Amino acid sequence: MGRTRSATARDGETAKRWLVVLTAAFATLTAICGALVLPQSDALATDSSRQLKATVATPEAKLSASAATQAPPPPAHDTVAFFGDSLGYQAQPYLDTFFAEAGTDTVSNNTFGGTATCDWLTKMAAAAAGHPAAAVLVFSGNAFTPCMERVVPHSPQYYDLYRTYTEQAIGIFAAVGTHVFLVGTPIDASSVPGWDRLDALYRQLAGANPVAVSYVDAGAAVESASGGFTWQLPCLRTEPSCGPGGTNVVRAPDGTHFCPDGTPATAGVTGPCDEYSSGAFRFALAMESAVTQYLHPVPALQVRTAR
Repeated sequence: MGRTRSATARDGETAKRWLVVLTAAFATLTAICGALVLPQSDALATDSSRQLKATVATPEAKLSASAATQAPPPPAHDTVAFFGDSLGYQAQPYLDTFFAEAGTDTVSNNTFGGTATCDWLTKMAAAAAGHPAAAVLVFSGNAFTPCMERVVPHSPQYYDLYRTYTEQAIGIFAAVGTHVFLVGTPIDASSVPGWDRLDALYRQLAGANPVAVSYVDAGAAVESASGGFTWQLPCLRTEPSCGPGGTNVVRAPDGTHFCPDGTPATAGVTGPCDEYSSGAFRFALAMESAVTQYLHPVPALQVRTAR
């Protein structure tokens, strides 16, 4: 009995010692594993945080991207297709200047002295393919070229041809949504009865189709207050030059054109004007004002004709 109890006691003490050893070993192992596992968890958390930041944009980044996407593009310039004879040719440099100053429209010039509307129909079709915002037609009634069939000016056939060709020009541009401006030309020095019959035809065509066509009485800009012929007019305050006595010459010596230099026209063809032309300035200003007011409406007091 004694021996048995003594062996049992020794066995109990041995078991206790092993329990202490195992407990210490387990604690050591836990510490080691913790040292190995915890840094790995921190690394994974850090990587996950980086991925989250990379995939989710900050509010500031979203706002910046949105603002960049929604920023309006710079305004595109409208194109104005300009066609005409010698009166258009002489007004062309000033018309270019006025549109350039406005900064909203670009002019495509197609003018040559002595031409009629029918001479430009093919070129008009090509211009229409570019969908201009406006087409300005300045034709004072020449009948020098073959397409006018050498008709007698101011005869019934003459006016019939101008009506037919002007209607074709309107149709070319109206088909693509281009607004057409038919320009009235000024009285000349002869002041013969019926001189304005072609202008009346343009008024009629515009009145019949006001959605697609406008009439511009630009000729009135170089006429007297009563609508008669005059050689001179009081200077405009915006003109770059003013003659003696506060007036400027507005008509050429031939009583038809604008350039005051005295160079004669041949079959309606004129060369460049080598001096300031108040008549061409006024004629161009009237055209530009009408087109600009139509394309870019502003209050009446701001219209360029009030300058």
